Amino acid sequence: MGNLPPATRPQFWHAKTRLAHCPNILFCMTMPALLPRPDELLFALKTFTGAMAAFYISLWLGLDNPYWAMATAFIVAQPFAGAMRSKALYRFCGTLLGGTAAVVMVPNLVDAPVLLSLAMALWIGLCLYIALLDRSPRSYAFMLAGYTAGIIGFPAVTAPGHIFETALTRVEEISIGIACTTVIGTIIFPRSLGPVLAQRIVTWVQPARDWAIAALAGEEESAVALAARRRLAFEATDAAMMISQLGHDTSALQSAVRFVTRLRVYVISLMPVLSSIGDRVAQLKRLDGITPELAELLSGIARWMRQGTPEEPGPLLGQIHAIEHKAHDWAGLLRASLCVRLEELIRIVHHARVIRRHVVDGDKAPDFPLLEPEYVAVTAETHDHKLALLSGFSAGLALLVLCAVWIETGWSSGAGAAVIAAVACSFFAAQDDPAPAIAQMLRNAIIVTAAVWVYDFAILPRVGSFAELCMALAPAGLIIGLLISRPATFGTGMLLGAVGSTQLALDNGYNANFTAYINGSIALIVGLGSALVITRLIRSVGAAWSAERLQRANWRDVATAATATHDRAHLTGLIMDRLGLMMPRMAAAASGADAAAAGALTDLRIGLNMIELHRQQPHLPPAAQAANASVFTGVAAHYHGDARQPAPATLCDAIDAAMAPLLANPATYKETLMVLSGLRIVLFPGQAPPAFYQPPPAFYPEAA
Repeated sequence: MGNLPPATRPQFWHAKTRLAHCPNILFCMTMPALLPRPDELLFALKTFTGAMAAFYISLWLGLDNPYWAMATAFIVAQPFAGAMRSKALYRFCGTLLGGTAAVVMVPNLVDAPVLLSLAMALWIGLCLYIALLDRSPRSYAFMLAGYTAGIIGFPAVTAPGHIFETALTRVEEISIGIACTTVIGTIIFPRSLGPVLAQRIVTWVQPARDWAIAALAGEEESAVALAARRRLAFEATDAAMMISQLGHDTSALQSAVRFVTRLRVYVISLMPVLSSIGDRVAQLKRLDGITPELAELLSGIARWMRQGTPEEPGPLLGQIHAIEHKAHDWAGLLRASLCVRLEELIRIVHHARVIRRHVVDGDKAPDFPLLEPEYVAVTAETHDHKLALLSGFSAGLALLVLCAVWIETGWSSGAGAAVIAAVACSFFAAQDDPAPAIAQMLRNAIIVTAAVWVYDFAILPRVGSFAELCMALAPAGLIIGLLISRPATFGTGMLLGAVGSTQLALDNGYNANFTAYINGSIALIVGLGSALVITRLIRSVGAAWSAERLQRANWRDVATAATATHDRAHLTGLIMDRLGLMMPRMAAAASGADAAAAGALTDLRIGLNMIELHRQQPHLPPAAQAANASVFTGVAAHYHGDARQPAPATLCDAIDAAMAPLLANPATYKETLMVLSGLRIVLFPGQAPPAFYQPPPAFYPEAA
């Protein structure tokens, strides 16, 4: 590369810490079939400009590895300003934390390579474990902190006295890359996350309306209702990540995070209510228990749902209160409990509509109090500690295996291979089976090494200035930016930018070294290959396996609710969160999605009935309390086993026995009777009413 002007001019290149994770590079080499849109071209140009600006500034400052600034610029780049600024913040925090860990470990353990390797493996495993338990954007900081310690610490083992300067320099390089991409992306035609999220909120309306209308007609298992149920379950979970990034956005919606979060909670809370309404309406139809007043009420609520306007639902609530029946007969008991669920539906939907108009249309903020936990869920996330531990163990083991090779052979690039293995295990750890993605990454890494060879030994020797370097890198940089701009290829583009930048290892002067290139390429491939083997042996599980674990976690929570006091809002949020995680897994397995959704909603309804029954216990006569104890024991035993199997008949008898002492004063104990009847129809939907309600035999020919 010819001579460049003195000190202020960037010169280039030396090697080699590798960061690899690019699952679809073959696609990126052939380019997307569709022509890029203007906004995609603009984003690609901004991304490439940010990367080259970061590289130039790092060279001008004389930093050790300026290519890390360029790689960071590609890694942080996001199509939406909120997501980009969120990732930038957590990348800086993760780098700082990882650098601190390296500064602590390396000087103290450098004379004991085995202990240093073990400490580094434990650190990476712990950080990955924590990251997998936190499904917010914040998890990126923990994951990054893990392998950053290895990236900074391992190359410093030959000069441990300079580890602080090495860590500081790395933080500076990362900070420059973050700053350049974030400033350019925020100032120059930023693309806000708010309008996209607002449009997504609008799409929640139709499935909620379809499901509600089907439930009010007693047709909850219709094709329309099932499709709506699947959509809402997925959306309620999938939108959580966008909402968490909204606070970093540049749109006006940034100030409405509280309301958007509340709107998502209302969507979650609506699902068990609709399931309960559909079940009770179907039961009443079967009993011929739909009175003219109730039929008029159901029709009025259906019309109100179709209209979609946030007018005050006072007249409908008045009808509900007027139509509530005493619990003297089975149909009356079901009508009374249905009216409770209908009131919940109306209040949740009304509040959701007002908030949606504020968030989407800019109407004034709601001037009424938000619904209390009696009606709604709270935001809750499920944590799979076993899978997180398994993932952390796999990443740590991959690092240890390659550290052993490094120590025994003295291979100069052994540390790079060890870190690459840990990176690959970490990047895909959230997947049920990371092995296919790592295998794809390995195949693409081979293509990357070939492309880097072309640049290193055919193109860059002819580059004589920074302007020429920009021109040489522009085609690849713009392609990377285009790939990042599209959701389907975002990961490919981001990782291609990281891999390409670190593999080229541009530095202050062209010093291409074929031996170093070969060593680095082998380290990349060996690291990925080792990660693949260890992942297949230890960490690979299927989507069905994960869905089964989520389902069993629901059962454990229901069993807990049956044996001890539990929080209604938290249980609702937790089970609905698991349902959202189960739906894409069951869809990937091409079977069982509807059954899984129905099962989760059934589990939730039983759990809520258990919580309410515990709440009623102190107000019941001793005979009823003793009878309810058998109900609690029976439900807990059923959910400690395989809850997919029919509940035992003895549990039905226990529920009937718990209802019998309350019939002497049904008005006083109406709420408890509604809870027990609700539990009975969920667990035994085809069962005839209890004998003491004396239903007409003609309604139950199958029981005759």
